[in-house]
Amino acid sequence: MSSPVPPAPPMPRPTAIRPEPGPDPVTVTVAVTAAAPAPLVAPPVTALLADSVRDVAVIDTAVRLAGPRRAPLLLVVALPEHPHPPPTPEADEYAARLVMARVLPRVRRAGLAYLPVTHRGTGGGARLRAARGVLDVVARHRSPVVVAATGGPPRLDARTLAEAAALRGAPFVHAVTPGGWVPPPLRLAPAG
Repeated sequence: MSSPVPPAPPMPRPTAIRPEPGPDPVTVTVAVTAAAPAPLVAPPVTALLADSVRDVAVIDTAVRLAGPRRAPLLLVVALPEHPHPPPTPEADEYAARLVMARVLPRVRRAGLAYLPVTHRGTGGGARLRAARGVLDVVARHRSPVVVAATGGPPRLDARTLAEAAALRGAPFVHAVTPGGWVPPPLRLAPAG
């Protein structure tokens, strides 16, 4: 025997309708007992972009993962480590815009929301330090999935990210191996 279905919550009802004091006697105030719940938004899918040709394969996979749930994309642009002195924020923004210009047409075509984030790695340190910095950014935005290329930049490839995520316990790292470039078929004109 199945259990009965619980009744639906009651709709909010006005508690009081009273005239508003002032020059206009037609204006009324309605107080509502309960507010409508906020719409649920799926957690973002993170795409790690590293200014390479592999970014196109990464963004295509991220769009495929986020599309059915209509989840937003967290686009993390990993800028290379910089010697001292650190560059200005305007220089970082310009570098990030150049990287994003390659992938934004695909994101907009899919109709997904996106949040661009720039991450500049810190110099030196252990092998997993750069990956840990990216995973800190991902954790701040509560993203459960990171899409990264297997042949990404040193210390930020999918294998290193997966190792750092395994030590941390989250998030899941989806590795993308871009296919090799295949030239289009050669079309020869008929002889004669």
